[in-house]
Amino acid sequence: MTHPRIDIRNTVAQRLKENFANVYTSRTKPLFDQDLPALLVYTGNETIKEERWDTDGHGDLTRELEIMVEGVDTGKDDLDDKLDTIAEQIETLLDGWDIPNRKNAVLRFKATETDFSIDGNKTYGAIRLGYTLTYMTQTHNNDD
Repeated sequence: MTHPRIDIRNTVAQRLKENFANVYTSRTKPLFDQDLPALLVYTGNETIKEERWDTDGHGDLTRELEIMVEGVDTGKDDLDDKLDTIAEQIETLLDGWDIPNRKNAVLRFKATETDFSIDGNKTYGAIRLGYTLTYMTQTHNNDD
């Protein structure tokens, strides 16, 4: 059995592949110039919002998961515009999207961060879009 976070990362990445060629489900994927532009899909903290003991001891877990989608590219004076274009495409693809096999899940757009790095004569930029996904999973006690 696969943990739901793995399925969620893969499903989000699959959705983003509709518009992007280089989509990876890891924040540690080494990126080279030929890989750019690229998207990295990864998860952060997850909290349990409601657990089975909040009800009768047999309920589902309600989880809230941080999902990050990071767009990376290189450029010159146009780098801010390139990153904002990537962000707009990501937002459009994920806005109002119902995650397959998780119809009870609610995806909310929360924040955007940007980062820049200069390496010699190249400038690299990243734009990170933060989402929270509220979803439910069954517990082992559900069948008692």
